[in-house]
Amino acid sequence: MIIQAGFDLEFLARLLIAPAGELLPRLVLIELDADMQFGDIALVSCQFDGRLKPHYDTILGHLDQDSTRYFAIAHAGCWPECADIHEPVLVEAEELRELALHRGFVMIGHFGLDDAGYMSNGPHYYFDRYRLGLPCTMDHWVHSKHGKCG
Repeated sequence: MIIQAGFDLEFLARLLIAPAGELLPRLVLIELDADMQFGDIALVSCQFDGRLKPHYDTILGHLDQDSTRYFAIAHAGCWPECADIHEPVLVEAEELRELALHRGFVMIGHFGLDDAGYMSNGPHYYFDRYRLGLPCTMDHWVHSKHGKCG
């Protein structure tokens, strides 16, 4: 399965965070390989309280150097819509992004889910629409009148 968009990641995370529509206090990790193929999805915590920092070691320890290049995190609970960069969960997500980058991993998504929908501190739509340097996952765009990948 090739992951082409942020909403693909949100769909995968929602399966564990809100099964049968019931929102659970969970933190999820989704791993992708260098070609943006789905690698793994892991439940990091069943008691997520809105803080990422206590889970840094678990998240980073789970990432596989041999098979993972990109990853995303998702958790129950959204941050305020007009939150600034100093919102604690956003600050901690940025810290996690930096720690992961130093180990050779790229965090491509951070999702907060609630009953009404989700928030994303990363790409929401098709990755090829953003200039992120990610592998092209939508070969049909190469031949489309709408544009080209990357």
